[in-house]
Amino acid sequence: MAMNKPMKVSRRKKSNLIPVLIMLVFALLLSLLIAGVWQISAGAQGENASSDASRQRLRSSSSEPEEKEESSDDEPEPASAPKPEPEPEIPVFEGAVPASDWVSSNYFNDAVFVGDSISTGIELYGVMDGTTVLAGTGANLSSIYTEPYVKQEDGSRIAIMDGLKQAQFRKVYILLGGNEVRDVEKSRFIERYSSFLDDVRELQPDALIYVQSILPVTRNNNYNMDNNRIDEFNQALLTLCGEKQVYYLNVAECMKDENGMLPDAASPADGMHFGPEYYNKWFDYLKQHTVSVPGGPAAASTTNVSASEPENSGAESQN
Repeated sequence: MAMNKPMKVSRRKKSNLIPVLIMLVFALLLSLLIAGVWQISAGAQGENASSDASRQRLRSSSSEPEEKEESSDDEPEPASAPKPEPEPEIPVFEGAVPASDWVSSNYFNDAVFVGDSISTGIELYGVMDGTTVLAGTGANLSSIYTEPYVKQEDGSRIAIMDGLKQAQFRKVYILLGGNEVRDVEKSRFIERYSSFLDDVRELQPDALIYVQSILPVTRNNNYNMDNNRIDEFNQALLTLCGEKQVYYLNVAECMKDENGMLPDAASPADGMHFGPEYYNKWFDYLKQHTVSVPGGPAAASTTNVSASEPENSGAESQN
C-alpha cells in the first residue's frame, strides 16, 4: 500500500501591519506638522500684536508733545489770576489812641456823638456843625435805652439807642460815665458798659468806635465827685476797650491841670461843665487822635435827629 503523502494545507497569509503602521506614522507626522504650523502662526500673531502695541506706544509717546504743542498754539494757558488785595487791617493800639496827623473838621461829618449833657454842648456852642449828636442831660448807661432824650424833626422824642438805629455812621464817639462814677460800683459800671458796647457794635457794625475817658472835675465841685475815683474808672474803661477791641481816647489829659484836675477857671459855675474854650480844646484833641482805615465804609448821610434836654425825663443825674 502506497504511503499517502501528507496533504499540504494552504494557509492564507495574515494581513500585513506595515500599511497600518505607515498610516499611523503619517497621521502622527501630519499632526505634528499641523501643530508646528499652528505654533508658528500663533507666535507670529503674538509678535505682530506685540509689535503693534509697541508701535502704538511709540505713536502715543511721539504724539503727546505734538498735542501739547497744538494745545499750546491753539489754546494758550490763561495767565494766573491776580491775587486779591488784602483787606485793610484796622490799627491796634496797646493803650489809648496815640497822637496822629491833624484832621480837618470834615472828619466828623460821618460821626455820631453819644453822651450826656457835656455832649449836648457840641450843638449848643456850635463846635462841630457837620456831626450828629445823640445826647441828653442826665444820660447814663441805663437811661439811654429808655429816656426820650433825642428830639426829631416832627417834634417827637426817642431814646438815644433808637436814634442809633436810624443811620449808619463811620465813627461813633461815646462819652458816658459822668453820671455814674460817684454812686455806681466800678464792677457794675464796667458790666453795663460792656453790654452797651456790644449793642453799639450790633447797631453800627462798620463803624470805628471811640470810647472817651470820663472828664475830670474841679477840686471843689457841686457833685462831690473825686478825680481819683474818676481815674480808677478810666483805667477800667481802658482795659475794657482792649477786650472789646474798640478805641480808647484819653481826652481827660487835655483837660487836666498840673494837679490832675479840671482848672477852676474852666468851670466856675459847678466844677464840671465848661464853656466854648474847653470844647475847642476837646475837639482839638480829637482831631489829633484819630484812626485811619483805608477803604473804610462810606460816610453816613445826615439824620433827622438832634439832641436836646428831654422834657420831664425824671432823670436824677446832673450831667
